[in-house]
Amino acid sequence: MKYLHFILIVLLASTVYGKTLQVGPGQAYSRIEDAVAAANAGDKIIVHPLPNDAAYKEVKLMIKKPNLTIQAVNPNQPVVLDGSGVNYTGAGSMPRAIVQFCAEGSGGTLDGFVLRNARNDSYNAAGVRISQANDVTISRCDIHDNDMGIMSDGRAGVKGIEPLGANQLITHCRITDNGSDKHPGYNHNLYLGGDSVTIQYSEIARATTGHNVKCRVHRVTISNCLIHDAANREIDLVDGKDCTDVPGSAALISNCSIKKDALCQGNHGCIHFGKDGGVDHDGAVVLKNNAIETPFSTPVIELSDGKGVALYDNVFSDAGSGAPATLIKAHGNQKSIRTGNRIPDKWIIENEK
Repeated sequence: MKYLHFILIVLLASTVYGKTLQVGPGQAYSRIEDAVAAANAGDKIIVHPLPNDAAYKEVKLMIKKPNLTIQAVNPNQPVVLDGSGVNYTGAGSMPRAIVQFCAEGSGGTLDGFVLRNARNDSYNAAGVRISQANDVTISRCDIHDNDMGIMSDGRAGVKGIEPLGANQLITHCRITDNGSDKHPGYNHNLYLGGDSVTIQYSEIARATTGHNVKCRVHRVTISNCLIHDAANREIDLVDGKDCTDVPGSAALISNCSIKKDALCQGNHGCIHFGKDGGVDHDGAVVLKNNAIETPFSTPVIELSDGKGVALYDNVFSDAGSGAPATLIKAHGNQKSIRTGNRIPDKWIIENEK
């Protein structure tokens, strides 16, 4: 009886936790695609580095199995996935990213990879794409030199409507130098939509033509990040149909260091909350315990829609430029709450409405 009980425990554990598939030299699978094809829901795929840390070439992963984990054998030493030579069109079985989590791939995790050189003819290929999938985690990844770093889409979940793109988590990542000179201004390090996202403990830097963070998500949390030197805005929180037009579409930015490049040739603003299209942005943005530095006189925080902004215990700096910046520029009747902030003497607090 004890033996049968032990067997039952083992079978239940394998059902709950899944099996582990190994990829790499001398392992059961030489390509990650083959392991994904063989995997079942809840399995873990462990990827070993190639000799001399060479890249896995022309990686094309379309994840349509739930709760699948794809992880480097040592996530602190990322394995390189290179998309050079692939046109990531998104047509048929071709993903629009090196790794794409589809709705059927909810609960997935990608941990410990370099993702580079994702390109397509529409200039919107991404290192990672989260397409209507919920509960996806991107951890300890270095995502650079793609058309886009990470893209996502979905909708807010309210009044019995299932959320899509809910609980996206981007953590301990480095997302830099993404964009395309062939479609300047429309490529970003992060371009996100859906129900909810948390971006934390990450560096997001040097978007080559666009914004570091462009977001149309219903609820946004950005915390403990270093965000700097974008070609345009550092953070652009704008409108998205069925996302920001749902009541309570709010954003929290906390404990971040946000810096403008003194040589920035694009939009000199740091943070924008509102809209760039025809959809409402029903909510507010809260900034707490951030350090924000800009040498420009351009408004630091711009409000083009929504209910307003609350600023708590932030430190603002002009980087020694002495430029008389406006802290908050509102295009309508947006309100502001301010307490405990340190603001340069020459700055104007709010524009006259």
